[in-house]
Amino acid sequence: MKKYILLFMFCLLVGQMLGYKDIRHKELERSLHTALQGDVHNVNIASLTDFQWDKAYVFPPYTPVEVMRDELGVQSYKDWSGLGFRDDINLLVFLHGDQIVHYAEIDRAFGEFGQNNSLSFTPSHATLTVQRF
Repeated sequence: MKKYILLFMFCLLVGQMLGYKDIRHKELERSLHTALQGDVHNVNIASLTDFQWDKAYVFPPYTPVEVMRDELGVQSYKDWSGLGFRDDINLLVFLHGDQIVHYAEIDRAFGEFGQNNSLSFTPSHATLTVQRF
């Protein structure tokens, strides 16, 4: 048992040293899911965020990681959500400068955020139209 505890603590330490940071914003996901309940067709993303961001992107299901890297302009982007293989979520990625600060997984049961491969927006123009099927 002590071996497992030591191994776990070692992994935590290595993660901290490598600068691992959980950037999935689960509170934003809950807020979005609540805002999208019922007959809502528009949602202002900026009103739901509690962090600084300059630009955000919505990626539809099955978007390849290469496409996300090109759109975001961040070649080191890792597909934490596995979006390239999933059809149950849209991915919302927030940038501040040239750094990814947060992402949120939005369940498709609440609708779609557009028809394009990606949809980018800024805090001053952050009202998205939700298409329901």
